[in-house]
Amino acid sequence: MRSNRTLAGCAGAWSLGGALLAWPAGGWAAEAGPQTMLRPPPHGVLGLSPLATGWLWFAVWAVIALAATKAVRLIWNRVFLPLARRTRTTLDVGVLEATRRPIGFVVCVALLLTGSQLSFAGLPAVTGHPAWGIAQGILYIAQVLGVTALLYAAARAFIEWYSSQMAAKSKSKLDDQFVTLFHKLAKFVFLFVALTIIFDHFGIQITGLLATAGVMSLAVAFAAQETIANMISGFVLMVDRPFKPGDRIQFGSGQMGDVLEIGLRSTRVLSFDNTVITVPNAEIAKAQIVNFNAPDARFKIRAPLGVAYGSDLRKVKAIILDILNAHPEVLKEPAPPSVFFTGFGESSLDLMLLYWVADYRDQFRIRDEVNMAIKDRFEAEGVEIPFPQRDLHIRSTVEIPQPPAGSKPAGGSGV
Repeated sequence: MRSNRTLAGCAGAWSLGGALLAWPAGGWAAEAGPQTMLRPPPHGVLGLSPLATGWLWFAVWAVIALAATKAVRLIWNRVFLPLARRTRTTLDVGVLEATRRPIGFVVCVALLLTGSQLSFAGLPAVTGHPAWGIAQGILYIAQVLGVTALLYAAARAFIEWYSSQMAAKSKSKLDDQFVTLFHKLAKFVFLFVALTIIFDHFGIQITGLLATAGVMSLAVAFAAQETIANMISGFVLMVDRPFKPGDRIQFGSGQMGDVLEIGLRSTRVLSFDNTVITVPNAEIAKAQIVNFNAPDARFKIRAPLGVAYGSDLRKVKAIILDILNAHPEVLKEPAPPSVFFTGFGESSLDLMLLYWVADYRDQFRIRDEVNMAIKDRFEAEGVEIPFPQRDLHIRSTVEIPQPPAGSKPAGGSGV
C-alpha cells in the first residue's frame, strides 16, 4: 500500500513538473537562449496572472538574495578569516574583517537588481511605469555605492594596517600625519569616482564640473606651490628616511643639530646653542645632509698636529700611538688608531691622527683628553709644538748719506 502511494505521488509530481515546464505549449520551455530558464513563465504559474507571477519570482529572488548574503558572511567568518589568521601578516585579516559587511550588501543588491530585471521582463505594465525607473535607479545607485564602500573598506584596512605595523615603529609624527591624509584622500577619491559613474549612468553631463574643478585645482596649485612642494618632500622623507628624530645631522651650510621632529611641511632641528632651527622639507630634500647616526653612532676623529722641524718623527709617532692605545674609549675596531706624516708645513712637520670612538656625542670630550695627554707627554719628552713664525730680512740698494762726524743736525741747536 505504501509503495503504491509513493508511486502515485511521484507520478503526480512528475505530471505537475511536466505541466509547468511545458505550459504554455511553444512558450516558456520552448524558447531558446541561455537565460530562458531564469525567466518566469509569461502566462503565469499555477493559474496566477503574469503580474502576480512576476512578483512571486521577485520574492523568490529576494529570498535568494538574503540567503546569499548570509552565506557569504558565513563563508567569510568560517572559511576565509580562519585561513587568514594562520598567515604571518595581519593585513589579510584586516581586509577580510573590513569587507565582511560591504560584500554581503553588494551581493544582496546585485541579486535584487538581477532578479527584478528577470522577474518583470516582458511586462510593459511594470517596466513602463515611472516607478520602475526610480526603483532601478535606486538599486543601481545602491550597487555602485556598495562596490565603492567595499573598495574603500579594503583601502582603509590597508592604511590602518600600515599605521599599526609601520608607523607605530617610527618615532616620527610624519607617518601618522600622512596616514590621516591618505585616509581622507582615499575617501574623497572613491566618492568622486562613484559619483562620476552614477552621473554618467543617468546621462548627467559633468564635463563642465570637471573643467571647473580642474581650473580651481590649478589655481590652488599655483597659489600653494611651496606648501605642496614641502608636503611632497615630506612624503619623500617619510619613504626615503635619510634621518629620524634623535639623529644628529649636519647641513651643507655647516649647521649641525639633533632632529626634533619631521613634520608635514618642515623639519625642526635643535642646535648646540639650544635653539630650534626650522627648515622647509623642500630644502632638505635637495640639500646634502650628513647623518652622524648612520649606519651607527661610531665616529672617526681626524686631528691634525704639527711638530717642530728637527723632531724625531718616529719617536713622536710612538708617543702619540701609545697615548691613543692607552685611552679606554678609543676603539680598536673598525680600525686601530694610526698616525700619518702628511707633509712639510711652513713652520712644522704635519701629522694626522685617526682614531675611532664609540659615540659621536663623546667626540669633543675624548678629543680634549687625548690632546691634553699629548701636550703633557711632549713637554716631558722635549718635543716642540711650533707656532707660525717668519724671519724678515730687509735689503736695500739705495745708500743713505751719513752726516760728518761732529756736525750738528740741520735746523737743530746743541745743548
